[in-house]
Amino acid sequence: MKTKSKGKSSPKAKASTAIVARPMTRKESIHIQRPHNYVPAIHEQQRTQVGIAPRYEVLHQIDAPLSATQHVEMRTSAVDRAKGFLIASTPLYAAFGVGAVLVGVLFFQVPFWSFWAFSIFWLSFVLAWLWGYWQTLEKSAEGIAHYEARRKWDVIAEEQRRRWEYYDRQMEDRE
Repeated sequence: MKTKSKGKSSPKAKASTAIVARPMTRKESIHIQRPHNYVPAIHEQQRTQVGIAPRYEVLHQIDAPLSATQHVEMRTSAVDRAKGFLIASTPLYAAFGVGAVLVGVLFFQVPFWSFWAFSIFWLSFVLAWLWGYWQTLEKSAEGIAHYEARRKWDVIAEEQRRRWEYYDRQMEDRE
């Protein structure tokens, strides 16, 4: 449906004369009955609008070995772990001890340079250190091995207790 215009053509005129393809509505498609193997002509194919394909995340996996690889192997001992514990925990527990002394000085009128202040510092430091040591020991390699061994001995002790109960019941039944 082209129309002729007189004189110079404007962009509006060009836009109005262009053939615009639009999808058929349901009402229009009902009236046209086409067989299953119908292939539209080229000029009909050109009029249909092509939608933009959705973007998908594509993961490419390259199955080639890396040019450089690394292997980290840690070799440590109980001495290394103990030194690490001391380096990490001593300043924390000293700060806890100083905080306990400050609480004693500010709230309980304990003289700062006195035996009682030193005792508060030392006891709070030692108790905090023991608590931290116990927590670390429970979660260290030695602590886990100790826990595992203790649980296995608990299983053996329970088995032995049940066996003796069974033997005692058998002896009672015989009497």
